[in-house]
Order: sequence, then C-alpha cells, then structure tokens
Amino acid sequence: MLETIEYTAGNGESIGFEGPLYGETLTGLRGRAWDYSLASRGLTGVTRKTRETNVTVRIHDSPATLDLLCRLADADMAAGTPGTLIADGEWETRAWIPKSEPQTITPTMVETQLTVVLLDGVWRRETTTHHDPRTDAGSGLDYPHDYPHDYGGMSILDTVANTSGMPQPIRLTIFGPCVNPYVIIGPNRYEVDATIPASSRLEIDGTADARTVIMISDTGLRTNLFAKAMRGTGRGSGTYIFEPLPPGTSTISWAGGFEFDLTAIEERSEPPWT
Repeated sequence: MLETIEYTAGNGESIGFEGPLYGETLTGLRGRAWDYSLASRGLTGVTRKTRETNVTVRIHDSPATLDLLCRLADADMAAGTPGTLIADGEWETRAWIPKSEPQTITPTMVETQLTVVLLDGVWRRETTTHHDPRTDAGSGLDYPHDYPHDYGGMSILDTVANTSGMPQPIRLTIFGPCVNPYVIIGPNRYEVDATIPASSRLEIDGTADARTVIMISDTGLRTNLFAKAMRGTGRGSGTYIFEPLPPGTSTISWAGGFEFDLTAIEERSEPPWT
C-alpha cells in the first residue's frame, strides 16, 4: 500500500503529508484517467494528458506548515516551474498546487482543499544500470597471421527486461572517449555520428518531454548533437535514436570499448498499490 507522498518544490525544499500536514489517504492523487474520443467501433486519440484533482489536508497547531506550503506552491507557480510529487521515494510526477480553499478553521485546526495539477498524466520510476565493455572471447575472428590490430566481435553484455507490458522511454549516457558510438538494444540501433572526447559524456534522452542529444564536457559545456543522431524513418525503423524499450526481454550489445548507463523509465497512470 502506498505509504508516503511528498511535494518537492523547484528550489529543492520538500513538504510531506504525514504530519504535521496530514493528507490522510490523498484519494485524489491515487486515481488515473486516459483521454480518448469515441469512434464508430473503438477509440481514437488515446493519451494521458495533464489532469486536475483535489485533495483535502489538515494541520493541528502548526500554522507555519501551511505558510511553508503556500510559499513553496506560490514560488513554483510564479516561476512557471512545476514541483515534483514523490510517492514512496520512487515514483515521481511533476505537479503544481495552484489553489487552496479552507474548509474548516478552528483555534487549533485548519482543514483545506488543495487543487493539484498533475502535469505529466503519468507517474515515473527510473532504473539505471551501468555497462562496461566485456568482449566474448569466442566471438572474434581467428586469423592465421598477426595483424597490427585485433578483430573483435560485438560485446554482448546482458539483457534488459521490461515487465510493464508497455514500451518504456529510455535515457542513454555514453562516456568518452569514443567515435561514432552506438548501442544495440533488441532490434534497434542507437547511434550518433560524433566524436566524444575523454572526460566528456553523451546524453541521449528519449523521454516524452526532452528528446535531446547533448554532449557535456568535463567543464560543463553543453553541445547540441541532435543533428548528428541517427533517426531512421522514426519509431520502429530499427535506427531511431529515441526508440523506447519494448516489452519483454531485450539483448544489449555494442562495440568500441566505451562505458554507458542505460536508464529505463517505467510509467504508470497511478502510483502502485503494492
């Protein structure tokens, strides 16, 4: 059962709903809603959009807590930067709290209804795995003569599992040095035609809100390499840089001796009940 939810503002400050600000079951945050249109024999435009919900909270003998919530929520609204709701320390969704309507006020207790705007329509949990080059000794070619360089096979690392039943957005972080790096996950090849120097990293972000390909140097300089990324003919083409991770188990392979992080982003319409 979901135990904790906290709101983290854009400035990094957080406030929970387990006391002295009590949200009880926070029923409004537990629901889910898909947007769609009815067709003659089915649905069209199926998506998960931003949605608005209400939750009731109360405080006892702690008006400063309500002042803190007001300050954090107002600052995010004024800045146009959403805060983040975090469930059980794992699942996150971006949110604003644009409204508070007091329902009951006594000398020792205040009950108020908060309007919460869930910006993403989904809750997300990230899982990151780090991968080092590990070449299968039996996968290379065995030549009868010596050559000034080795002929190695693809590095078959492992497998990655997606048990959600739906495609998952992924983020790849490739660490230099490497030239024209690529990683093959399942049927798709993620490739960027660029040189990544030592101490720099390449970040390929396929989340719905980002879709960026950025090289970041050791000094923090950011270079947009979107135009250098292989995009094929789009999703399902086999060379799409932002291809999501398909359901089931996929193999991972690459060549070039570089290390990389693979972050799979699980999405749910509501926080898990278990």
